[in-house]
Amino acid sequence: MFRFRLEVAGQVAMDRGIARFADGIADYRPIWAVIEDDFYAQMKDQFESEGAEGGESWEPLSPAYAGWKEEHYPGAKILERSGDLLDSLTNPNSTNGVRREERKSLTLGSLLPYALYHQVGTENMPARPELVFPETFKRAVMHHVQMYLVTIASQSGFRTGGWSPLDVSRMAGYKASTRPAGHQNLGTHGRHSPERERDERGRFVGRKK
Repeated sequence: MFRFRLEVAGQVAMDRGIARFADGIADYRPIWAVIEDDFYAQMKDQFESEGAEGGESWEPLSPAYAGWKEEHYPGAKILERSGDLLDSLTNPNSTNGVRREERKSLTLGSLLPYALYHQVGTENMPARPELVFPETFKRAVMHHVQMYLVTIASQSGFRTGGWSPLDVSRMAGYKASTRPAGHQNLGTHGRHSPERERDERGRFVGRKK
C-alpha cells in the first residue's frame, strides 16, 4: 500500500492510499518534480487570488494598515509586502523556500517564521492560510502517483488492465518531456505530464484529446 499524506502546520490536509502496483517500489523521486510543478502553480494562484483559489478569500487588512501599506507599498497584495513570502512558496530556487526530495517523502514550504503565523493566525492577527489545497490539486497529485505506479508495473511485466500502451508510454516520458508553450519555467528539475493539458498558469485542466 502506498500512502500519500499532505501535512500543513501539523494538520493532515490529505491522506490517501493506493494499493495496486505499490508493493516493492522504494523510490518515488522521479515523480516529485511533477508534483512540485502543481504545488508552485497552486501557490501562485492562491497569492494572486488573495486566498480565493483555496476556497475562501483572505481576511481584508484593517483600514489603518491598508492605508499605510498603500502609501509605502502601492499596489502590493495581501501577504506580498516585501515579496519574500510569495517567492519562498512559488520559486523552487528561493533561498527562503524548502524543497527536499527523498525516496519516499517530499517536503515543500517556507523557511520564513511568519509564514506559520499567517497560516494559522495569532491572537492579534487573523489566519490567512497560504497552504490550502482544493480537490482538483489532490486529484492531480494522485493521478501522477498512480501513473508512476502503472509505469513501473508495466516495465516489470505486470498486467496493467485499464491503461493503454499510450498512457504507459506517456508516463514513462516524464524525464524527457518538454513544457507546453506559455508555461513558466519553475527550475531545472521541473517536468510535466504530457498526457494532460495545462492552462496559462501551468495548472492541469484536463486530458488531451
